[in-house]
Amino acid sequence: MSGKWSVVVLFLGLATTILNLAILAGQITAPAAARGASMASKLLDDDDFTDALSKIIRKTVRDYCTVGKRDGIDC
Repeated sequence: MSGKWSVVVLFLGLATTILNLAILAGQITAPAAARGASMASKLLDDDDFTDALSKIIRKTVRDYCTVGKRDGIDC
């Protein structure tokens, strides 16, 4: 029984290793600048993303200024 499990574990490990190597090869062959630029432009074109980002930035600035007034920081 343990021999069958050893074969299964060995097969899963080998399959995972081969899959990781294939992903690594794909990442190495694609230029980093092309991957980064396409991802950033897709995010900035997404209205939901930009709205959420604006909301987070406004809240952070508002919180900073609220705390700053207590600590004497001029906003």
